[in-house]
Amino acid sequence: MSPTREKTGKVGLYVDVANIARNGGYGMRFDILRDFACRENGQPLRLNAYVAFDAERAKTDMDYKHRTLNFYSALRDLGYKVIEKVVSWYIDDDGNRFGKANADLDMAVDALLQSENLDRVMLATGDGDFIEVVRALQNKGCRVETVAFQNVSSKLKREVDLFMSGYLIPSLQPIEGQDI
Repeated sequence: MSPTREKTGKVGLYVDVANIARNGGYGMRFDILRDFACRENGQPLRLNAYVAFDAERAKTDMDYKHRTLNFYSALRDLGYKVIEKVVSWYIDDDGNRFGKANADLDMAVDALLQSENLDRVMLATGDGDFIEVVRALQNKGCRVETVAFQNVSSKLKREVDLFMSGYLIPSLQPIEGQDI
């Protein structure tokens, strides 16, 4: 065997950006996440980032629109495919207005369909809704790993082949005082 290490497999990384940001990972460094997912010379085949975009807000809040589109551009520069879900607005029974832009189904379908070409799938989410997706991916022969920060489903942690707290991955979070 040569002294250089061979690639240890084809990797797919699927990031639930809103879940990560809401649960302790705001400002996470996507380049470090990519490098962690592809550790041990893994070859990145899919890098998908699922994001929410409030088109209604973007019409009146130019700062929001500018920052959001710059963020998406930065993700693309790092090699991610940005899958955008437009926020839909609803009124509940009490007259409260709320927005929803859930990308879970898109992320699950993509991971399952693309897994035929992957050896390892990393899900960056703590959402327990992905337990059945994890099982399906494992049944297809993929090693499934997840990275999350807070409010992580204990069932999800038990189901995956590896759970890693984002707090334990060196440099994944921005250094305090640094602009993100």
